[in-house]
Amino acid sequence: MNTDVINIVLAALLFIACVVIAVLFLMRKNAGKKAAQRVENRLKQEIRILKDDSERIKTLYENLKNNAQTPKQPLKTEKASLKEITLNAEALLLEQKKLEQDKKDFSEKNRKLWDMSLSIQKEKEYITALKNDIEKKHRTVTDSIHYARRIQVAVLPPEMILKECFSDYFLFWRPREIVSGDFYWMKHQDDIIAFTIADCTGHGVPGAFMSLFGIAFLNEICANLNENTLPSDVLEKLRKCIIDTLSQDCSEHEPQDGMDITFCILNLKTKKLRVSGANNPLYIIRNGELTEYKAVKTPVGAHPRPKDFETQEIEVSAGDYLFMFSDGFADQFSSTTKRKVTYGKFKELLTNIFKENPSGENFKKRLNEFIENWKGDFQQMDDILVGGYRI
Repeated sequence: MNTDVINIVLAALLFIACVVIAVLFLMRKNAGKKAAQRVENRLKQEIRILKDDSERIKTLYENLKNNAQTPKQPLKTEKASLKEITLNAEALLLEQKKLEQDKKDFSEKNRKLWDMSLSIQKEKEYITALKNDIEKKHRTVTDSIHYARRIQVAVLPPEMILKECFSDYFLFWRPREIVSGDFYWMKHQDDIIAFTIADCTGHGVPGAFMSLFGIAFLNEICANLNENTLPSDVLEKLRKCIIDTLSQDCSEHEPQDGMDITFCILNLKTKKLRVSGANNPLYIIRNGELTEYKAVKTPVGAHPRPKDFETQEIEVSAGDYLFMFSDGFADQFSSTTKRKVTYGKFKELLTNIFKENPSGENFKKRLNEFIENWKGDFQQMDDILVGGYRI
């Protein structure tokens, strides 16, 4: 009877072991690669435990046969082994459920990532289309501004007039944004030359519009240029034209659109130069010495406290170099020192270039080299115009 019980217990144990092995095998097929490896290792461990239990039960059976001992104590061991196997199986089932939940979570995250990828792709396509549209519009606007530059250059005085009236000259003109608010103007009537450099409010397209106004007004004002024309009168008339055209008033709260300008009239026969300035002065270098002729501190345009323009008369002689300019050169910041050039350094530079080689080409070359080295990586702050005229 004891032998039959032992055989039944042994058979039951083996059956349970087979069932557990079959369950674990099916679980291993459906788990991920990493989880499968973990389950397989656990199975091997359980098989070793079952083998040990089997050997232990066989030994117990032999002892029972030989010694006719009661099976109570071994049965406790059998129950303990069955409990351990059950706990291990439950742990594996929990592990399988956890793996299935991880797989479900991973699938959900993967779906969300896919949705995000589609959304990002659509956004990228929208941004690309928007970028292409902006680039197309930018090209259109840029092409228009380049054409506007051609118009602006066309209305400036031809260099032939400058060659006829001066022994040497240069014009260092660098718009900040293709077109410029700085302009130069000149008219030759018999022995009288009227010439100027002006700096209009703003730069780029707004400044260029103001420069066209200025050129048109000067052509009208100086239509009857003669030896009695005073630069101060020209500036007064120009101020009136600008105020009337732009419907300006003189209140402090209104935009003060206008221009800073140096206006000269030279009599080639008498070598008498008349000059009037609105904020911008005139420099003359004679025998290596620079002299400044100051301007009235008021613009050509509306101002809450306008001042009358004044005319200064100067005797010039052959070899004198006259300089007129906008504030763009002196106000340019340096990328290293974060400071402006200043008018003091600008005067020193002009004097040094004159002593080195006073040719117009050398002035243009040296001014360009200086401003490029000075600004470095810093952007150009404003339109730049420097004009030099040698008597």
